[in-house]
Amino acid sequence: MSEQQKILEMIEKGQITAAEGMELLEALKTTKETETIQVVETETTARRNYKFFKVKVTSDNNAVNVNVNIPIRLLTTISEIADKMTNMVPADARREMEAKGIDISSIDFAKIIEEVINGTLDDPNIVDVEAWDESHNAMVKVRVYVD
Repeated sequence: MSEQQKILEMIEKGQITAAEGMELLEALKTTKETETIQVVETETTARRNYKFFKVKVTSDNNAVNVNVNIPIRLLTTISEIADKMTNMVPADARREMEAKGIDISSIDFAKIIEEVINGTLDDPNIVDVEAWDESHNAMVKVRVYVD
């Protein structure tokens, strides 16, 4: 027997008034709408279980080859220093990126880390940068992503 039928029977038996029954039916309707919204939100917000936060730096002539793999569970510690991450990028690299229209100071690293930890990051590719390195005459590629 549905909740609505139970409410109607309670009215019929005189256990509650028609006005009280109407309030219960409205409350039931609101509850069901909320549950439907929550189910739709859950279905559309697929959570991903990333295991590693990765930084990969390579160059055409192999003068630079860096791979950093950080377990996602350690990101909670890193998130505390996330706002200071832009200071770790060398000034000349920062200037070169800014000349190409990439302003890393506007990147909210703390928000990215939060989304990675929660599994709600839409795209596993966080940053892809290519820059010419004059000193080594090579194209340097930086990729930051989760896997």
